[in-house]
Amino acid sequence: MADVDLLGVVQKIIQENVKGLKLADKMTGTVISVSPLKVQADISMPPIPEAGLILTDAVKAKNVAVKGGAGGVVELNSGLAVGDKVLMLRVSSGQCYIILSKL
Repeated sequence: MADVDLLGVVQKIIQENVKGLKLADKMTGTVISVSPLKVQADISMPPIPEAGLILTDAVKAKNVAVKGGAGGVVELNSGLAVGDKVLMLRVSSGQCYIILSKL
């Protein structure tokens, strides 16, 4: 009988530990600075600095050189700007955020 109680306690401890880790969670934020990049996710926490942000190709600025004709450069993506709302994925217990896309 004591083994069953101990097993229940161990399972409860493991479940609470996994919940506490918050391995990944989606959240939204607002770009408050571009250089250096800073995103405000929640007013109760400080802005997330550039060092804690990973950008996907969907939010990186991208220009492509045009071949032939008059040439030139075409802007495919303007990148992030102050005021942009972004969808992020929190990883590593909130130590890092991946910016997935603009909203």
